[in-house]
Amino acid sequence: MTQEFINKVKEILRENENIKWVQGHFVDIVGGLRVFSIPAKTYLQDMIWREGIGFDGSSVKGFAKVERSDMIALPDAKTFLPLPWLYNGEVARIIMDIVDVDNYQYFSGDPRHIARRASELVRDTGYDRIELSPELEFYAFDEFILSDKDEELDTFLQGEESIPKARHPVLSIKSKEGYFAPLPIDSTESFRNMLSETLISSGIDVKYHHHEGGSWQQEIEIKALYDAVEAGDASVFFKFLAKTIGSMRNLLITFMPKPLPTDAGNGMHVHIELLKNEESVFFDENDKYKLSQVARYFIGGILEHAKGMTAITNPTTNSYKRLVPYFEAPINIAWAVYNRSALVRIPNRAGKDNSIDIEVRHPDPSANPYLTFAVIIHAGIDGIKRKIDPGDPVEKDIYSMDKRELREYNITRLPRTLHEAIEEMESDEVIKRALGTHAAEAFIDIKNGEWKEFLAHVSTWDYKKYFNV
Repeated sequence: MTQEFINKVKEILRENENIKWVQGHFVDIVGGLRVFSIPAKTYLQDMIWREGIGFDGSSVKGFAKVERSDMIALPDAKTFLPLPWLYNGEVARIIMDIVDVDNYQYFSGDPRHIARRASELVRDTGYDRIELSPELEFYAFDEFILSDKDEELDTFLQGEESIPKARHPVLSIKSKEGYFAPLPIDSTESFRNMLSETLISSGIDVKYHHHEGGSWQQEIEIKALYDAVEAGDASVFFKFLAKTIGSMRNLLITFMPKPLPTDAGNGMHVHIELLKNEESVFFDENDKYKLSQVARYFIGGILEHAKGMTAITNPTTNSYKRLVPYFEAPINIAWAVYNRSALVRIPNRAGKDNSIDIEVRHPDPSANPYLTFAVIIHAGIDGIKRKIDPGDPVEKDIYSMDKRELREYNITRLPRTLHEAIEEMESDEVIKRALGTHAAEAFIDIKNGEWKEFLAHVSTWDYKKYFNV
């Protein structure tokens, strides 16, 4: 942290006396946002920048045990951001790095530091950086009703246990028919406008926004971000903005991977471009698909470690209800140029000059973005180092392939459950190394606990199906 950025924060606070509080933001190991507020005048003093603020790490998932729980949150001055739209401009935000209380070194289990190490790996391999652009899909509901009442079991089991309140039946968007819906059917456009404008004013450029395929489903696509840390920061802030601005407009926002069983799930496709000397290393003018050999190796690494990274990219039991055929979510491990049933694809290059990006399609927004970007980078770099060839692209509908065709194309399947994904992660040394020992062990322990809780839960479906056996 340079004194220049600290001085800039002090200057902003002196010029904006209306800012009374500064929210400190960081995430736990599973990506949950943690926030605390400090009087803004504290940031005019040097001590907060030098010593940070102590907190109880045992109360944060995956951080520390109760017998040794003191930790330090240290503000990153580069991330200071006034929030003029919140509480009449009385609040600003700053992102915290987590450091060890004894030596003030970065805490190895801090997700932001894990993303930082992935960015360092890129530089150590001889490249400048990897730019990332996540697509975060989400649903915006007026109302969400969860009911276990006997008289509502039928609708519950038909997948309508979650009933968003429609404005008028004639203007309702039908299941899987919402893509690029216009006004007045798309009644959430003004919300997306406000959210997009807030993102832009916060330094996060927006490519475009639109209604997605699901009923009440939204997408705001943001432009490429500098590295894994910046992309992680932006993704966490995106979710914070969407939920907060949504609540201000009486909307319930969910990034749950599969909120409606008969409609499209929420994905977090990740676009990746590797740069050296500010030029795309993935681009090759002379190749049929404009892909360099380095790009192919990077794809090979992602396919090689796809199973091992899935517990990170799809970390909830609900994630695997999204990974089903015919909802444009990949279930098989293959790559393609155009084919949206593949796990990795090469998007259309419209508007691009001498550049190309790789799209990884299986992550969802329940994932910790810092960890997701880190494991993708480590997998891709491993592919480059080991020269893992991904084979030929698969341009057939993979969903419709039978077992014989899948064998012919050497296509295997992603894990079907969180439990399978955890087992794959435990046997993938590259993915565990991407997280580091502390984070990998903590993550696996937490997710094993969730899986055991899920297995023990008796759902309404169980009663309906088996009560009268």
